[in-house]
Amino acid sequence: MMAVETVFLLPGQGGYTPGLFAGDGSPEVREVLDTVDRIAAEFGRDGVSRLLTRTDSPSAADLVRADSFALQLAVFAAAVGSFRIAERQDAPDVVVGHSMGEIAALTVAGAFSPADGARLVCHRSEALLEHCPAEGGMVALELPAGRAAHLVGAVADRGLAVAVSNAPRQTVVSGPDEAVALVARLAGALGVQATLLNAPFPFHSPMLAIAGEAFGEAITGIRQHPLRRAVYSPVAGGYVRDDNDLKALLVRQLTTPVRFMDAVRELHADGARSFVECGKAGLSGLVRRSVPEVGTSSTVPSRAADAAPAPAPTQSAPAVATAPVPSGAEVLEELRELYASALGYPVEVITGDADLEADLGIDSLKRAEMLGKVSAHFGLGESAVDGRFVAQPTLADLAELIGEVRGTAPVAGAAPVASGAEALPSGAGVLPSGAEVLEELRELYASALGYPVEVITGDADLEADLGIDSLKRAEMLGKVSAHFGLGESAVDGRFVAQPTLADLAELITAVRPSLR
Repeated sequence: MMAVETVFLLPGQGGYTPGLFAGDGSPEVREVLDTVDRIAAEFGRDGVSRLLTRTDSPSAADLVRADSFALQLAVFAAAVGSFRIAERQDAPDVVVGHSMGEIAALTVAGAFSPADGARLVCHRSEALLEHCPAEGGMVALELPAGRAAHLVGAVADRGLAVAVSNAPRQTVVSGPDEAVALVARLAGALGVQATLLNAPFPFHSPMLAIAGEAFGEAITGIRQHPLRRAVYSPVAGGYVRDDNDLKALLVRQLTTPVRFMDAVRELHADGARSFVECGKAGLSGLVRRSVPEVGTSSTVPSRAADAAPAPAPTQSAPAVATAPVPSGAEVLEELRELYASALGYPVEVITGDADLEADLGIDSLKRAEMLGKVSAHFGLGESAVDGRFVAQPTLADLAELIGEVRGTAPVAGAAPVASGAEALPSGAGVLPSGAEVLEELRELYASALGYPVEVITGDADLEADLGIDSLKRAEMLGKVSAHFGLGESAVDGRFVAQPTLADLAELITAVRPSLR
């Protein structure tokens, strides 16, 4: 067994972000873009570097409808270019490609030259455009692969298949549109969240068999080279070797399921503790859902993390955020990435105009819980407790509201901290005792709910005795988080689950020392 510490993940379909390399004029990224544009011209197509260097470029959803060829090539360029960026900081022990990301993974590992890697993508796209049936799609289910397979079996369509096993409770099913829609309806009847993906083709299903044959014939002249890095294939279910026919593997991949969760777990068992996502497609969130005690990062940093820290709180005035307020488009992109990572979805699923409840299955309680992450990420403080935030039906609406709130006035107590942890409240040099935390909680709840403080006792059941249901408790976490400086710790499901304020005070007392 080889020693593994650091794994680089190269995304597939979710790896395209408009303007991903805007402002990055590095020679290694420029070389990747120039190579991809040159190969696109060989196929009589426009280059795709503009898609990755201009922030006003079409979205993935637009390209799915208008130019899937360009989308596939942009996904490849994004993965390889992001790998070059990641290499500046570290060298991977193993490279893993997710779905079409396997072409990029094999390219950066040396099995194919960058030009031939781009040619593989172009031949693949042409085969799909010419031979893939027009009607086909994919649906993500909040189910383990085994249970998703039962739904597939119940529908009994030969073109339908379990396509991707992403995480313990995220599996993608692929096949004919009608069969995919039926799977989604069955899942809904069982209370299972189902999200139709904005995919150009029904990847990893029997529907792509003829396209796979055409793809294989088209790439016979492309040369395979010795590997320079270790590559783990979620399709092959193990490490690839120089004596493997890697072109045949890429052909087989079109109709074979991707076992990403199994790959992550085997690498974790081999010792991997650091997973670096080359781009931003939600793979980091899938890793965290699949294995414990690992570090995840991305080559696309959070803009909030790059903000300059504000002055520390003083006795005379609260701290205020001084970093430039991002544009509405930037806020929306950050929200999409935040929700995709937290929910374990591919980022392309989380579109700005998707209805959070009707389209994505994110009910009002889950939205309220997500506000803890949103508040910490954008430095909203108690502003996020405003009922308008949880009521916004789409991320585009939520981004607009965040822009309004952040643009009108600095948010008190919202100064970002260089370490990424939330600033503790003023006077936090000495942490309050459990009894003091309980008294502050009683006053906080009494003030917010309009109750006399003596009604809010520590042992009163929040729901049975005080009528504070789980949704209201989730909304109150915004105030609790801002008051005690909990940051994203308050998103831990234990907080909203505490039945009494005494229990909540005990949890806060236990958690706060770890934030110091």
